[in-house]
Amino acid sequence: MAGVTHGDIVQITPDAVAASLARGDGGFGRNQRSYYDHPVLRGAHWRWEIIWYFYIGGLMSGSAILAAAADTFGAEGDEAVVRNGRWLALVGAAISPLLLIKDLGRPERFLNMTRILKLKSPMSVGVWSLLSFSGLSAIAVLEELRGRGRVPWLLGGLLPRGPRNLAHALAAAFTGSYTGVLISATAVPVWNSGRRQIPAIFVCSAVATACAAQAALLALRGGSARSINKLERIEFVASLTEGVLLVDYASSAGETGNALFGGETGQRLRANTLVGGIAVPALLNLASLFTKPSHAGKPNVVKTLIAAGLTLYGGYVLRKSLIEAGRASADDPRAALRQPE
Repeated sequence: MAGVTHGDIVQITPDAVAASLARGDGGFGRNQRSYYDHPVLRGAHWRWEIIWYFYIGGLMSGSAILAAAADTFGAEGDEAVVRNGRWLALVGAAISPLLLIKDLGRPERFLNMTRILKLKSPMSVGVWSLLSFSGLSAIAVLEELRGRGRVPWLLGGLLPRGPRNLAHALAAAFTGSYTGVLISATAVPVWNSGRRQIPAIFVCSAVATACAAQAALLALRGGSARSINKLERIEFVASLTEGVLLVDYASSAGETGNALFGGETGQRLRANTLVGGIAVPALLNLASLFTKPSHAGKPNVVKTLIAAGLTLYGGYVLRKSLIEAGRASADDPRAALRQPE
């Protein structure tokens, strides 16, 4: 592009701009119509680590909620739900920091976020909630081992049953929703437009995927058919609520939501989450709403495993689609500069 050179600086002249306009490259020497075609925001660099961090975080928080509820309100035969939920929560709490550290690049970055709690920083609050949840999950597993005579009595009884279950459930609900708050509190248009729905969607998905994982474990290990029935009922309600919230999100986001609900990302989300991960498992679990099998009843293992597998995969696709949509939305200057409706 022509211009007047002063040292290392090229000054754009009116003649150079006119020549550029005549060539059809917008007067800027690039193949664009205006500055409006430049990305305004810097997209998130998040890769597979954060997708799995979000997914495992939801699964472990939902498992902890189910374990606390089953321990407090469960009937005979629900002991396996308590045990599995506590162990799933602890394993997830051990894996999640590793994924976060892998994404951050250096362990000291994670440690630096634990030095001080910044209530105005979703990332800082999230890290501290993860640490709190991990501690409560470890206590819950110690209580589980103590009840089975696997640890000395001094390691058990760290918290009374009622307050422990309540604290664990509240920490799990907070941990399961904070990742939704984290992304919706940004300037990325498609995430910000769903700030009312995304945290609730994450909680519903966490409970649904946890129910699916628990039901699959019980079916494979010959668990109580009544417990599986209860899990399928909870999953049915959580999944349908998640679906309603996703539809409301798509409706309220308008044109900004095209990054998530349009194109290939939208097709994948509808096929694998709304249909495959919510609608089909709901139909398969519909009978659970009207039947009450006895303790001696046998679960339908094939049906349970198919429904659970679809729900688990749908929850993964939901998080993967949201992160990919965030990148596309950040790269779209029109979405960033569009006035909110």
